[in-house]
Amino acid sequence: MFLLLMVLLLTWFKVTQPRILVLHSYDSHYEWTRDIDSGLKRVLDAKLRYRVQWHYMDLKNHPDAEFRRRQALLARHAIESWNPTLIIAVDDDAQKYVVMELANKPGISIVFAGINGEIEPYGYHKARNVTGILERKSLADLRQAMLAMRTTGDGKPLGRRIAHIGDSSSSVRDDEKQLSAFDWSPISLQSSTMAGNFDEWMAAVHEAGKSADLILISNYRGLYRHGHAGPAVPPEEVVKWTVDNSKVPLVGMAGFFVEDGGMFAVGVSGFEQGDVTARMAIRILDQDITPQDIPVVTPQQFIVYMRHSKMAERGVSLPRLYESFARATNNYFD
Repeated sequence: MFLLLMVLLLTWFKVTQPRILVLHSYDSHYEWTRDIDSGLKRVLDAKLRYRVQWHYMDLKNHPDAEFRRRQALLARHAIESWNPTLIIAVDDDAQKYVVMELANKPGISIVFAGINGEIEPYGYHKARNVTGILERKSLADLRQAMLAMRTTGDGKPLGRRIAHIGDSSSSVRDDEKQLSAFDWSPISLQSSTMAGNFDEWMAAVHEAGKSADLILISNYRGLYRHGHAGPAVPPEEVVKWTVDNSKVPLVGMAGFFVEDGGMFAVGVSGFEQGDVTARMAIRILDQDITPQDIPVVTPQQFIVYMRHSKMAERGVSLPRLYESFARATNNYFD
């Protein structure tokens, strides 16, 4: 009778456990995704009363429309079969292709992360069952870092003219709006180019080197080999070509730029995105709070990434504080 009672109790516990589905737009090996997962697990792993399932759509590596359609269907199937109590939806593609359909749906809560633009296109501003954290690039901190850069030989500033280059993905279009609206002074943003394929990217790098002292790199994972269809160019190949062929130093707007071989980057903290969404989810599930009653927040943290060998090749130096920050967060590469 005791064993039977224990089995029944365990079964009841499993059946009544809140179910959390973490729906990622991208793949599990992507640096941004890994950091968000680390932030989520740091909070959720200790909470044994939740059942958590992870689903990765891998849309960053497959920008074609048919792949997106299939992955959206698979994600909807995962939601139907898992029947989650709460969905943590990461990045814009997860919202656009799947989760926005669930806004104001009874019985399910949504906590988002990584939205580059505004929440209005998804209807979240009118939804009682949605809250989350936005993604906003650390442009002020990026500007400060670029102003602090010096040439190794004579210690002179690198210059105050920058050019931005990114692919033509929706996330870059949202980033470009922030770039254009931001007050860069005393730096001058000379140009902003969104390339649809690798040929356009290479042309943009050559052109930017004629008028800028630094090139600001956003995303490049949506570059087709030729034209506007086919497989995407591997990110490491894009960065290697860009590093080898750019006439001026390159600065990234996300940490993956340095992981892929770049020199320096200031990026949004994926750990913060994961930590904040996990804590919001716990408040909703444990305290029975309506998501709408938890304010949407903007990021407060940023991460510095450095690759020593590329800094040395370009003859670029920064105050030691930046190196210390990168080392402290395990984002310093020799």
